Amino acid sequence: MENNFLKIENHNDLVRDPSTNAIINKNETEYQNYLRNYERLKREKEELHNLKDDVESLKSDIGDIKNLLTKLIEVKQHDD
Repeated sequence: MENNFLKIENHNDLVRDPSTNAIINKNETEYQNYLRNYERLKREKEELHNLKDDVESLKSDIGDIKNLLTKLIEVKQHDD
């Protein structure tokens, strides 16, 4: 099957699949670098999502604490 690929002029690592017209990079090192970069970006995106969730949770907790402190102050003022 690989024998059917067409060489791309001035690009030793690239070939064209005539059945799909897709351009294929045959450089294994570049492909492995791409996969590593893709996984790194995926992890960073997940970490960012987790950080956003943590910040939203902290904002909610701070709001709850603020409400409890306000009620505590109101009760204290009412008792005095």
